[in-house]
Amino acid sequence: MKKAILTASFAVVLMASCSTTNYSYRAMKINGNNVTSNKTIVDSDVDLNKKITTTSSKRTTVSEAVEEAYYKAITENNVDFIVDPIFEVKTTDKILFFGGKSTAKLTGWGGKYSNARTKIEAINELSKVDTLNMQDSSHKCNFWVKQ
Repeated sequence: MKKAILTASFAVVLMASCSTTNYSYRAMKINGNNVTSNKTIVDSDVDLNKKITTTSSKRTTVSEAVEEAYYKAITENNVDFIVDPIFEVKTTDKILFFGGKSTAKLTGWGGKYSNARTKIEAINELSKVDTLNMQDSSHKCNFWVKQ
């Protein structure tokens, strides 16, 4: 009987799988100065009436929790970027092998890129703006350079 319980316990341990989930977002460090890119100008459309809030699961490190919260905010809200993200990080105390997990709560506003064009096209567009009447909201331009 003990042998059957021990065998069953061992089988359960073997069948249990461990999994790790990593989250990332569109940020990349580039080493070196010899990178050539074409600049793309885009407008940014931010909905300041809809605040985004999301919380990560319990993660091993603070940076993992923050990255997961940022990733979830973008994917769950179908946005391209988060404006003014504020992170509230909570970490439990570590006692021996237990605890020490972090969660991150992100609060911010989501934005989408629109009207992608080359730098030349953006300059041509700006040359047509009536600079004497900048109060006219139809000529409002929000430019971001996306490389």
